[in-house]
Amino acid sequence: MKILIQVKYWLLNQLSEILEFQQRIWVVSICNSSATDTFIVNEDSFHEPMQWMMRKGYTEDMLQKINQLKRSQAVQLDLNGISHQILRVK
Repeated sequence: MKILIQVKYWLLNQLSEILEFQQRIWVVSICNSSATDTFIVNEDSFHEPMQWMMRKGYTEDMLQKINQLKRSQAVQLDLNGISHQILRVK
């Protein structure tokens, strides 16, 4: 019985994480010496958490920092000498 309860909580946790990642929205500003590009990344458009960031080449350490952000928190990262500022909106 105890194992069934543990499995139930594990499944609920996994489902919660899947639903939560698909609701996340990020504002990303990429600043180099000549220009700044700012855009919105809605994870509802992707199949796995932080898929956009992985495609851009963010390191595992960067992904962990981004994943820990709560709503209205931001982080500034350096990727190949270019500043990436990421704000979690939702």
